[in-house]
Amino acid sequence: MRYLLKVIFLACALYTVSYALPRVAAAQQEFKTDFATTYVVDQNGDAQVTQGITLTNNFSTIYATSYSLSLEGKKPVGVTAIESGKGIPVSVEQTDTETKILVNFPDAIVGKNKLRKFTVAYQIPHLASQNGQVWDLTIPRITSVDNFNTYNLSLTTSKILGKLAYISPEPKNRSETEKDMTFTFGKEDLLKAGIIAAFGDFQVFSFDLNYHLENPYVDKKGKTSIALVPDTAYQKVYYSKILPSPSSVVLDSDGNWMATYYLKPGEKKDIQVSGNAQIFATPQVLYTSPNPVTLPYYLSDTKYWPTDDLQIKSISQTLGKNPQSIYDYVVKTLNYDYSRVTSSVERMGAKGALASPDKAICMEFTDLFVALARAAGIPAREANGFAYTENPQVQPLSLVADVLHAWPEYWDQSLDVWKPIDPTWGKTTGGIDYFNKFDMSHLTFAIHGKSDDSPPPAGSYKLAQSNQRDVSVQFGHLPNNRESVPQITISQDKSLLPFVANKLHINIYNPGPVALYNQPITIIQNNLNTKGDIIKKIGFLAPMTDSSFDIQYTLPLLSTNKSSKIQLRVGEHNKTYEISSISIQMLQIVSVFIILLLLVGGGFITNYAYIYLKSRKTGK
Repeated sequence: MRYLLKVIFLACALYTVSYALPRVAAAQQEFKTDFATTYVVDQNGDAQVTQGITLTNNFSTIYATSYSLSLEGKKPVGVTAIESGKGIPVSVEQTDTETKILVNFPDAIVGKNKLRKFTVAYQIPHLASQNGQVWDLTIPRITSVDNFNTYNLSLTTSKILGKLAYISPEPKNRSETEKDMTFTFGKEDLLKAGIIAAFGDFQVFSFDLNYHLENPYVDKKGKTSIALVPDTAYQKVYYSKILPSPSSVVLDSDGNWMATYYLKPGEKKDIQVSGNAQIFATPQVLYTSPNPVTLPYYLSDTKYWPTDDLQIKSISQTLGKNPQSIYDYVVKTLNYDYSRVTSSVERMGAKGALASPDKAICMEFTDLFVALARAAGIPAREANGFAYTENPQVQPLSLVADVLHAWPEYWDQSLDVWKPIDPTWGKTTGGIDYFNKFDMSHLTFAIHGKSDDSPPPAGSYKLAQSNQRDVSVQFGHLPNNRESVPQITISQDKSLLPFVANKLHINIYNPGPVALYNQPITIIQNNLNTKGDIIKKIGFLAPMTDSSFDIQYTLPLLSTNKSSKIQLRVGEHNKTYEISSISIQMLQIVSVFIILLLLVGGGFITNYAYIYLKSRKTGK
């Protein structure tokens, strides 16, 4: 999704007037450089880049004969250079990874404080790339920006790309016209990170997942659970298939959707899951999350997050209770080791990351952040899942199992939400800020908070010696049906006795595609006397699962109503069930009459038997 356009400004070629001077080590000592860069991105994502450069001589005897700059990433085309309205010689050398632009000045401008103003212009095709529903744009940090006297950057984008989803860092100024949006940045804005922006309301991924289950016991049944793709504050999931259906799906304490399956002795079972995930740039109110302040395990010590370790404690005390400082420390301290991305990679944890900082992959970046955050008193946890990237060298994926990724989340009290960040990509992209603005490329499969390694994410449920691909994620579209309408079924058991409660069996099935949360249950009745507690709310009902409960009721024995009705409302949906009062009352009357007959008949028989036996004794 991103690319690296790393701009390296090389030293000017220096010459002396009338006599030679020793070669100067750093050109910025000889010249003052002012830079004004403009990016104009059209509706196709192509950018016209104009760089206005001003060189000011710091000495009367030294002047520049040429200026060179290097661009890494997508290749610029149509490179030109202009000074005083006239074209000046420019040469371009391109390799597979780099473009070098050399501007040769036709004359000498000599004298202290003398200025040379010139412009370098070129086009970058597809600076912004359309990925699914989103246009992504990245302008990486310029490594030498602190050497410039001034540096200003202006970014103008066509509104046809869509609504701004996010931009980081925060622009100094914003403006817009009917057709365009313009963002301006100063030198101080770009010292730490480049520019990352996305346009569009949301991203959509379609996914197909396979889970392979096996009961290793040949003499007893087995029970196991798998982690389905869950809703979070930043993603909403639409399911089209879960086959076979699970026995139940529950929310665990971290918000994972845990689907339960029962297996016969020695049975193997393959679960196929398909759906779409809608990814947002800002948190959505999908359902109420528990406040982690009340859940102490988000601060607890674990194997991979040793918050009680003296070194971890010492570093966290130095950094303070500041998530940004911890993120910056992790990005600065660790280096990504591409050679460790193998199927047999061993997770080192936070302590291992500190011991071998040059051997880190996404797990170590995540573990070190979580451990330091928890030690500082900041609730933190880990997310595992899929992250879209066009360049694995710049944005690597290193969980290996079906090319997954790991990133941390911390509890943002100001937003009352788990905030995702990605220090791994913050390192490998050369300074793109994945702390203040997260992208719409991450899809969470599983969340680790109470445990540092459970549950396993999709793609990890494999049988022995199996190397097949079990995770497929593509850009997708929202389904036409995006609302779950619960299907309500009511049946009854009729009691034969008037003072023994009848039962109504209620089954609420969610056919999908989305989960139902906090659905209030309302019962409206007439001519019924309900007994016992009645469930008041369904807190969570996953797609393609159901929930059942019973309602006990009695009818007046001599009621004149021919029928009674009960209306069950689940959220905004209701079902009316009619109960034939007469048929139940007639059944109960007949039952009572039969019972009375039996009692009376039994009494006569008992009395007759008693008289008979007594008469026989008297006869003797």
